[in-house]
Amino acid sequence: MKIFSTTLKIAVALSVGFLQQSAAQNSYFFPKATQLDTKIPTPEAFLGYPIGSYLTRHDQVVAYFRQLEKVSDRVHVESIGKTYEQREQVIVTITSATNHQKLEQIRQEHLSQIDPAKPVLGNSAPIIINLGYGVHGNETSSTETSLLTGYFLAASNDAETQKWLSESVIFIDPSLNPDGRDRAANWLNAYHSFPPVGDPADKEHQEGWPGGRTNHYFTDLNRDWLNLVQVESRNRLTFFHKWYPNVQIDFHEQGTNATYYFEPTPKSHESPIIPQFLYDYQVTLAKYHAKALDDIGSFYFTKENYDNLSPIYGSTYPKFFGSVAATFEQARSLGIVQESTNGPLTFAFTIRNHLATSFSTIKGAVAEKAGLFKVQKDFFKYALEQGQKNPAKGFVFGDKNDQNLTQKFLGLLLQHHVEVYELADNLSQDGKTFEKNNSYIVPSAQANFLIVHSIFEENALKDSIFYDNTGWSIIHAYGLKYAKLNGAFSKGAIVKNLPIASKSLNIEKGAYAYLINSSDYNYTKALYQLQLKNILVKTAFKSFVANTSSGKKTYLPGALVIPVVGQTVSADSLLASLNNVAKSANIEITPVSSGFSAEGIDLGSSNVKAVRKPEVALAFGQGVTSSEAGQVWFLLNQQLDLPVTKLDLQSFARTSLNRYNVLVLPGGNYSAWDKATVDKIKSWVNDGGTLITFQTATQWAVQQEIVKEKLSQTETSSRRGDLPPVNFSAEKPGDDSKKDQPKATGNNAGVKLPKPTSERLDYTRQEDVEGSKRINGAIFVSDLDISHPIAFGVNSRKLFINKNGSTLLLPSANKYATVAQYTAKPLINGYSSKINTAKVANSAAIIATGIGNGEVILFADDPTYRGYWLGTARLFLNAVFFGNLIGGR
Repeated sequence: MKIFSTTLKIAVALSVGFLQQSAAQNSYFFPKATQLDTKIPTPEAFLGYPIGSYLTRHDQVVAYFRQLEKVSDRVHVESIGKTYEQREQVIVTITSATNHQKLEQIRQEHLSQIDPAKPVLGNSAPIIINLGYGVHGNETSSTETSLLTGYFLAASNDAETQKWLSESVIFIDPSLNPDGRDRAANWLNAYHSFPPVGDPADKEHQEGWPGGRTNHYFTDLNRDWLNLVQVESRNRLTFFHKWYPNVQIDFHEQGTNATYYFEPTPKSHESPIIPQFLYDYQVTLAKYHAKALDDIGSFYFTKENYDNLSPIYGSTYPKFFGSVAATFEQARSLGIVQESTNGPLTFAFTIRNHLATSFSTIKGAVAEKAGLFKVQKDFFKYALEQGQKNPAKGFVFGDKNDQNLTQKFLGLLLQHHVEVYELADNLSQDGKTFEKNNSYIVPSAQANFLIVHSIFEENALKDSIFYDNTGWSIIHAYGLKYAKLNGAFSKGAIVKNLPIASKSLNIEKGAYAYLINSSDYNYTKALYQLQLKNILVKTAFKSFVANTSSGKKTYLPGALVIPVVGQTVSADSLLASLNNVAKSANIEITPVSSGFSAEGIDLGSSNVKAVRKPEVALAFGQGVTSSEAGQVWFLLNQQLDLPVTKLDLQSFARTSLNRYNVLVLPGGNYSAWDKATVDKIKSWVNDGGTLITFQTATQWAVQQEIVKEKLSQTETSSRRGDLPPVNFSAEKPGDDSKKDQPKATGNNAGVKLPKPTSERLDYTRQEDVEGSKRINGAIFVSDLDISHPIAFGVNSRKLFINKNGSTLLLPSANKYATVAQYTAKPLINGYSSKINTAKVANSAAIIATGIGNGEVILFADDPTYRGYWLGTARLFLNAVFFGNLIGGR
């Protein structure tokens, strides 16, 4: 193809550095531009190299936009926060100078869009556009594109650009994942050859573990829009809710041998609760993208592959607030040039394609402004109507015994701008009691009902071919007490901010001991802080009722007992430390003057055991599933302030385990470890270590006979996307085995035909049939032994678990070792075929089994899933602290 050939030659020349002049680069990226202000520095002039010849670091990106702000009255740079590695997150606002002068007025007028009672905006109002680049840090063309987009909008004086600037407010997030971006940039720049090497086997194209896709804690930020676990996501969402853009684009990259993708997605991948008219408008805007790519001869595809149903994504979350949002996917060069089935794919060419669709987005949004305003207004009307029709008229949540988790969930709702009200009176529902001052009401009848539905309700999904999670309800993930309200209810005052704690945490001096209940999510945080101060802490293996100055109080198994006698510090120093911990962990600590309990065990019982301070090692590096390792790292750092040691798999054999008493093996491939390493782990556990394994690491531990537990028969299929799917070898899709059997006809009627040696299906059915064998993040329910140390602090036997892997454990032969077991009808939320669900049913979810003086805790699934599955994360934390005590040691 002539156009592609010419483009390729120019791009290669740019990559190698043959074209050094700004004019040459401008003619490649902006072939029709004739009126570019020479006072505005090009990215090349500012950076000192042509775009597409190096990877631009995040600090250079921010510096360039700040330079544009200095020289152009169209550009403003706003800081919205910092990442964990202290990189600045910025939003660049580009519009006409006139619009900049009244930007707050424009924002306030635009916010009327979310009120169904107010009229739709008139055509004189600017359209709001948000262009988000590079949420996956190693999808590198996106951020480079942002530089060129910003430059052109600041420098172009042609009539069309003037119209764009006058009739729109354009936001550019140049790097949604600055930490991942720099990890990728440093790798690619370090292995950049001169001239560049296109061989896919070259180290430049073989990014090292964990890669630059994720943020500092290896979290995929494109799966964090609903969960809001990571600081980058929270900063970004605050800005989103200031504006509610009409159009939002999420710029990505896909496999090197692909072309270019833009929405619409397949009908079967659309959310069942998003109104069809919003999806239909994707087609309206798609014609602009198609023309832009047609004009430069770039191939593309639509209506395939990608999910468009879950609010966890940056291209889908905005849809739940009336934005016509979309994913753009460009084939990736992952370096300056890489060979592909479509010929050499250059970095400059990938940038040019994203640049074309950046401009087509602006062009289409301005041209279709009236329709986009109407879509957003109709959306909020639709959402309110759906909320009014919803069978559950509202949701009540809260637990007076777990105020930190209650407040954490309330904070999440407020970040999503959900209407929440105080509970007016005590309420009982579904056998649960919710108390005034400790519980909250979320009505369904509100304009943000669709996000309420996503947080509280279950999904009924019939299709089987999904890219990612099919069950994402936050309330199940948190494990917080809640109920659906199907009838009328009263509500108190609306909640606008997290309440300031009214209860004093100051502790009276106790002459005997201090107690902390295990029901609060922060209780292990308080435990570790006390251990850091070398304070002796014990835990009660059975419940009891204590006599306190305010009356009798019930303490669950796992309650912490801090004796006054036997400490290495004075009683006054102990009290001072306890007061500091109470405030830091926001947790109640109660003094008692006697060890004689009103009911249950006394404080001197042998069922009250000293808790050892955990010294945790975490398997890390090539072979380990980076997301799971990152989740454990994040949880121990951010929840406990625990400095976990990250042990690389490659050096594990040479590392002494003597200084650690807890070893965590996230999912991954541990086949590189030889028998000596396996024996080393066995010996360490036998000597008193606690080994905790997730998913495939659990399979490995069983197969290596570290434990004597057994796996159910499983077979793992090839991965799709970035999730480990479930694929069971015995799976048969429906009645296809009968439907596709050859039949005897004609002269052969009545003749018995030979039975096929294997099942035969039509080739085009492959994706449907194989897709049905996966479980991509469905939610299942298990029965939890709440008397077990792993379940300390939990008072409901219903444990919700996210399952996105193929590990199935048989219940332990030891009748006391199966901590959690899936129920006979386990599927709660998301998609799972009937056969897969049947295989999960009655299997073991968590087993704790002893070896010598140590313990192995096997999780069939990932208890720290994406950092927001707090209901199972607290069980993991219990395993860290109390695993060594399970066998009565």
